[in-house]
Amino acid sequence: MNLFFYYVNTINMKKIILSILLLLPFSINAIEKIKINNEDLSPYFDNKIKKYNYFTNEDEININVRSSKDEIISGNGIFELKDKESTFIVSSDKYGDFIITVFKNYRETKNKGELLSLDIEGYNLNYNKDVHEYDLNILDEENLNITYELNNENTDVKVIGNGNFNNTKNVIKIVLDNEEEYTINVFKSQKVSKVENTVSKTKTMSYAKKEIVKYIIITISCTLIFFFYKLVFISKTTLNVLPNTLRK
Repeated sequence: MNLFFYYVNTINMKKIILSILLLLPFSINAIEKIKINNEDLSPYFDNKIKKYNYFTNEDEININVRSSKDEIISGNGIFELKDKESTFIVSSDKYGDFIITVFKNYRETKNKGELLSLDIEGYNLNYNKDVHEYDLNILDEENLNITYELNNENTDVKVIGNGNFNNTKNVIKIVLDNEEEYTINVFKSQKVSKVENTVSKTKTMSYAKKEIVKYIIITISCTLIFFFYKLVFISKTTLNVLPNTLRK
């Protein structure tokens, strides 16, 4: 009798345990990872996400799937890329289909780099991002202290030609991401020529002044001489006339 009750209780216990297990939430261990050419997809793989992108410059891809035990998978393997955009489907009997769009020779876009400001220490460039060429007259610097501000810190900036300036036209180029380009034409002043020009100009002005003063002196001298001789002539005439008048 006791054996019978023991047997019944054992069966009931198994049913209770089975019922509890069925009520407990658990996940099916399905596809663990999908990679192409041993690289991650975008976004990173999660078996709850069904659509992915992949970018490549290769002519073929290798879709590698790491699946769980007893899971039936299709859509993996090596495939040739014939179009710039191709769609591949990896199927799982437990989790359904995963759609992967592959872009060939695709350049992933990023925010275009912009030069928000451009300054040169000691000079006013009057920068405008829509103006791509500037002229700048400098003194005797060997190079310029150029500073700038970007809208995107990941922008690649190259400053070319800043230094070893000659006495004619020098060109500085500022290139953003190997695409957009700004040009600064730098003209170096020649101090020697400026000094010489100033000296020659000063000499010319001094000579002109001397000529004017000389002319004034000559004019005054001639005038004085003229009045002197006139005065002498009048005096003589007066002296000659006066005796004749007295005689009469």
